[in-house]
Amino acid sequence: MPKAANENDASPSLKEQMETLADIVEKLEDPDVSLEDSLTFYEQGMTLVATAGKVLDAAEQRVAMVTEDGQVQPIDS
Repeated sequence: MPKAANENDASPSLKEQMETLADIVEKLEDPDVSLEDSLTFYEQGMTLVATAGKVLDAAEQRVAMVTEDGQVQPIDS
């Protein structure tokens, strides 16, 4: 699926961010990873969570329902 024109092509897609998060979780679950590395992975993960959250918030704002009179109304979650 093509990206929207206003998306930054240098930014990883949401799917890529989620895959990276999954990799980070795997690393954090490894008992042989040092505390320092664990902290680094945790920081990277939290940054990705914040970025992915912004992408999801923007997507939620784009989801709208058109009422019978043609008014666009956001869908409440």
